[in-house]
Formats: sequence, structure tokens, C-alpha cells
Amino acid sequence: MFDIMDRVINWILALLMAAMVAIIASQVWYRFVMNDPLSWSEELGRYLFVWISFIGAAAGVRYQVHLGIDLLQKLLPANAYRFVVISVNLIIQVFLLVIIYWGFKILGVIKFQTSPSMNIPMIYPYMAVPVGGIFMFINSVRIAVAAFRDRILTPEVKL
Repeated sequence: MFDIMDRVINWILALLMAAMVAIIASQVWYRFVMNDPLSWSEELGRYLFVWISFIGAAAGVRYQVHLGIDLLQKLLPANAYRFVVISVNLIIQVFLLVIIYWGFKILGVIKFQTSPSMNIPMIYPYMAVPVGGIFMFINSVRIAVAAFRDRILTPEVKL
């Protein structure tokens, strides 16, 4: 099940990035070649970037590629380091629960707002925060459980 979730997240990231590149390239073409800029492309590119950031952060948690210091891994015995990994992930999970909670709370506040250029509900861009937070939380739990069971999640990316 998690393998499918990882693949779906990776494909969503690839599609969002391809869409953002195409939209920004179109904006450059229309602005500088056609001399007729698109009114909506910058806004959509920004919203896609927000989604890429949060979904990408979830993938980063899964593949454990975020910036870290491996000094403790080298200094501590294996069991002590496992305890540190589990403890750090529990702290991360508490933080992510706060982000998820407030992410959903803010959706209720902005549900009637629309974006200036595209006139879409602002719920769609803001939804990236709780959705990305949920995926980050799931992946952090996976890392903590793997550490508890003395297993390692393979860091290979699958499409």
C-alpha cells in the first residue's frame, strides 16, 4: 500500500513540475515574443510551486533527503541512535499535527475568497498545506516504525 502511495506522490510531483515548466515557458513566450502576457500564468505557476513544495516535502521525508547532521549516527551506538530517530520523528509528528490542524482551520476562513487572476476558490492553493502535512506525517510515522523495528526504509525513488 505504501509503495503505491510513494509512486502516486512521485507521479503527482512529476506532473505538477511539468505543468509548471510548461506554464512558465508559455508566459515567457507570450510576454517577450508575442508581446501579449498571459494574465493567469504567473498566479497558476505560483500555486503549482506551493503544491510542489508541500508534496515534495512529503517525498523528502519519505526518502530521508532533508538536511540533517549524521554526527550522532557516527557517535552513538545503534540502539541509542534508533532512540534518537524515533524521538525526533515523534517531535516532527507533533509539529505536523499542528500544521495539519491549522491548515484545515484556515480553509474555513478563506473558503469564500477567490484568486485575483484566475478567479478560482483560494481553498485549492491553501489545501496544499494540510494535504502535504498529512503525507509528511504518514511518512514520518513510517520512518519511526521502521526504526523501532530496527529496519531501514530504502531511499530509492520509484516511478
